[in-house]
Amino acid sequence: MADSFGARLRHERERRQIALRSIAEQTKIGVPLLEGLERDDASRWPSGIFRKSFIRSYADAIGLDPEPVVREFMELYPDPLDSEPVTTPVVQAKATPTTPAQATTPATGPFSVKLTISWSGSMPVAIERMADWRIFRMLLG
Repeated sequence: MADSFGARLRHERERRQIALRSIAEQTKIGVPLLEGLERDDASRWPSGIFRKSFIRSYADAIGLDPEPVVREFMELYPDPLDSEPVTTPVVQAKATPTTPAQATTPATGPFSVKLTISWSGSMPVAIERMADWRIFRMLLG
């Protein structure tokens, strides 16, 4: 039995005699991404909503329970969007405020915004719907 996550997935797929191309057609996930997954290379996998959705679709396509597969994948390859933003400390000038408003205004630093989009239904249908959305093009941009 194979040791690594990707090798175990490949073993299960081959044991069930399922071609990668068949999975790619069924899930609309590119063959290069699937090949990378089976080589334990998730560097080209998308972030955000597609990351879990793609691995869930792959697991389902090879007949595995998707939830434990998704959980293990996310432990091994955490979503870069889920990491804490790096902030730099704000250095306050030692000037004397000239107005009362300046005296009470707090210093602000960098911030980040995390956008989560969710949907119900099948992934291929959702992707087709999103293909025309501007936000989808912006996210891939």
